Amino acid sequence: MTVYGSGPGAPLDPESHMDVGAYVLGVLDDIEMARFEHHLAICTECGEQLDELSGLVPILAELGPAGAGSPMPPSGDALLRKLVDRVTVERGVQRRRRWLSLVAAAVLVVGGPTAAYLAADSGSGAAVVAVDETHSTTDPSSGVKATVDMTEKKWGTDLAVTLSGVKGPLTCRAVVVSKDGSEQTISNWTVPTAGYGVAGQPDPLKVEGGASLDMDDIASVYVITTQGKHLVSVST
Repeated sequence: MTVYGSGPGAPLDPESHMDVGAYVLGVLDDIEMARFEHHLAICTECGEQLDELSGLVPILAELGPAGAGSPMPPSGDALLRKLVDRVTVERGVQRRRRWLSLVAAAVLVVGGPTAAYLAADSGSGAAVVAVDETHSTTDPSSGVKATVDMTEKKWGTDLAVTLSGVKGPLTCRAVVVSKDGSEQTISNWTVPTAGYGVAGQPDPLKVEGGASLDMDDIASVYVITTQGKHLVSVST
């Protein structure tokens, strides 16, 4: 780890800031921790990075320690450097994506290989999740494309509906139709004037909801506006 000066005026190693991550993860020894806390008291940058990284603590606590038979992780210095560098570079943008990446890096530092599964946004904003079935279609009249991801749960079915080619302003709802003809509204939302998945606003809209139906009992999912305009229907 970094060696700090013995007094407030002592010069600091240029790489001193990497120990913010080590401090949060609790991998500094007593002497290193005392030196870093002295540095932290006079360094605004490290204080800001500590605020950014402190959110990892409860997340890592939930993961728990690696089992006794787990292999030792590689030296953490390089991973810690990358961890802190990413906070510095990406501060203020794509917070959800950044935090998931930081958690993954921290798990490698403190626990080695793990079976934990993390879902993160891809560059297009789509989430990486485990789903049981995926169905897609484009309505020829409205031009709206919909993709429905379905995941079977003990309580019913979890659904994620991704829409593109939709222009606003609109207020919409997604409705699940069962094979016996009954319907359940799973989500309501508004579409701004700019729309989603269109020129000038390429990102799609993704809404999620749940239905108290077994996945095999779902016949279709449709999207309709509050004015009764049908946008798209996806058969499952």
